[in-house]
Amino acid sequence: MGKMIYSAGQQSHQGGRDYNEDSTGIFEREDAVLLVVADGLGGHEGGEIASQCFVEAMGDSFKKATPAQLKKAQSFLTLSINFAHHAIHRQAVKMGLPVESPKTTCVVCLIYKGVLHWAHSGDSRFYLIRKRQAQFITEDHVSQKAGRKGNAPINRCVGGLEAPRPEVSDPRNMREGDVLFLATDGAWACFEPNDLTEYVDPVHPSLGLNSLLQSLENRNKPPSDNLSIVVLFWGVTPLEDRTLNEFDEPDTLQLLNQSIAASKEQEAQEQAERDVKSAERFNMKDLDSTINEIESFISDLDDQF
Repeated sequence: MGKMIYSAGQQSHQGGRDYNEDSTGIFEREDAVLLVVADGLGGHEGGEIASQCFVEAMGDSFKKATPAQLKKAQSFLTLSINFAHHAIHRQAVKMGLPVESPKTTCVVCLIYKGVLHWAHSGDSRFYLIRKRQAQFITEDHVSQKAGRKGNAPINRCVGGLEAPRPEVSDPRNMREGDVLFLATDGAWACFEPNDLTEYVDPVHPSLGLNSLLQSLENRNKPPSDNLSIVVLFWGVTPLEDRTLNEFDEPDTLQLLNQSIAASKEQEAQEQAERDVKSAERFNMKDLDSTINEIESFISDLDDQF
């Protein structure tokens, strides 16, 4: 397998929401690239924190994993998502939030030496587009009742009290011309594969992503949800210097911290009661111990196979 050749880009729009609770990431190393999209659950305190923490934890796992661990991609993705799950718990405790609240859906994609795997939990989606046709689309983890119309509640996520239970794909070999599209539900709701051809130049993808997301937002029923995408074009040499983990978007985590600080005195008594209840279920030492056990896969996973 020769050097991997691809172009990639990412973008996120707030849409019609008060905050952007989505986070994205593209992480690279020799012979490997990791794509990540996370959608913090609206209506749950700390959605922004959960999605950002998830992306950071996945990036940390990816950077520290050995080549042999990346080759065992299904195990790597499963363990990394579970590591991120507990990292969200720890961050919630540190910020004084109820441990059960910060939650996020996720979709991640790992390419190692031209071999593709993806995983998801919730309703963030992965598309494999080949010859302008969607060859594969992940199935949303939702609870749809017979005869019910409209949005269905998700039944899997990362963070919260239940395990994430990610669905991980079998391996597939990348082919020249393949396009990978990862998206939150606000972005895929009205997406068609031909949109990429119309809006995005594969050799300079970041230039077209804003226009694509604006078009998708305009198609959504107002007020539009947050919209976030990561796209990769396989076999395309980019004509740009990629700053893969940066895009122009307000620092929603900072906004959330300011909001928490402003109302901290008013909510002190209520928060104290929540902290007591959370502490009964999650002891910080126990939580750190659990995370340390999961983190150990980074250094000694090879010995487990």
